[in-house]
Amino acid sequence: MAETPEPSIYEKAFAKSDVTDAILVVEEKKLHVNKALLSCHSDYFKTLFNSDFKEKSMEEIPIEDVKLEDFATVLSLVNPIRIEPTNERIAELLKVADRFLLPSAKRQLELFLMTSTHYSHEKIEWADMYNLDELLKHTLNKFPNKNAFFFLPSSFSQLKEKTKATIFDRFLVVQRKEDPRANHRSDRGKRPGFG
Repeated sequence: MAETPEPSIYEKAFAKSDVTDAILVVEEKKLHVNKALLSCHSDYFKTLFNSDFKEKSMEEIPIEDVKLEDFATVLSLVNPIRIEPTNERIAELLKVADRFLLPSAKRQLELFLMTSTHYSHEKIEWADMYNLDELLKHTLNKFPNKNAFFFLPSSFSQLKEKTKATIFDRFLVVQRKEDPRANHRSDRGKRPGFG
């Protein structure tokens, strides 16, 4: 007689309980969730559970094109039992949080990234891609001097205009700290009472 395999940490975090009322199936594994909780945190799930889609009446709702570990980790960030994100999976976790419209989970991932050991250029690219404004500011505030800005990769030309403006603003702040004369020069030509 074959033994039943031990449930993974992902299945344990989403075990059936007296507060779960829906089952999401990812990679043939069942995750028991609370519809109201997920609907509160995600417009995706609010629509899925409350609109006139076929999934609304299904006992088990399949979730396609996502890895169990990524999906469960992201969902856990808005659930009572939390699975800690890892540096190795952060890019995938951000995609999942974005795809399933989970701003609370995305914020948790942003806070995680602020203390992670990822390179600054990676953090800036993720901040740009997923609109993580606090991560962008936090990362730029770590640049020790204006020379650090010159090591940004050439792919930065692909960033959104808003991100480029934030980088440039921070560069000017750092430059003014390094060269106080820049402040004096920028005051030249101003008429009294203006600016």
